[in-house]
Amino acid sequence: MLLLLFGGAVVSGLLAPLTWQAALAGLALIFVIRPVTGFLSLRGAPGRTAEHWVIAAFGIRGIGSFYYLSYAMTHAEFDGVELLWATVGFVVLVSVVIHGVAVTPVMQLLDRSNERTQTVSETR
Repeated sequence: MLLLLFGGAVVSGLLAPLTWQAALAGLALIFVIRPVTGFLSLRGAPGRTAEHWVIAAFGIRGIGSFYYLSYAMTHAEFDGVELLWATVGFVVLVSVVIHGVAVTPVMQLLDRSNERTQTVSETR
């Protein structure tokens, strides 16, 4: 339901205030900041390094970001609120599309990698 409402907001102009700088920051969040911080937070957790990277890269798609932005707006004054909404919307949209397209092939690759690892460990 939330994704349906989000789609309505996108076609109604949610992304109109987006600047190229905000879009670049959003892409950095999706492809660099979130995966690296997610990976670092999984240090010492069970699992293989490849699994940690997949968890870190896919993470949460960001719908909760709308809640956090709404909450922040009720507790403080912000300049450029429209740009904030557009940036968060852009991050969520790109995240949903990229992760939706990539999740199946990446998980299949991870499964094949896991099968190879299990086969090697079984032969030892």
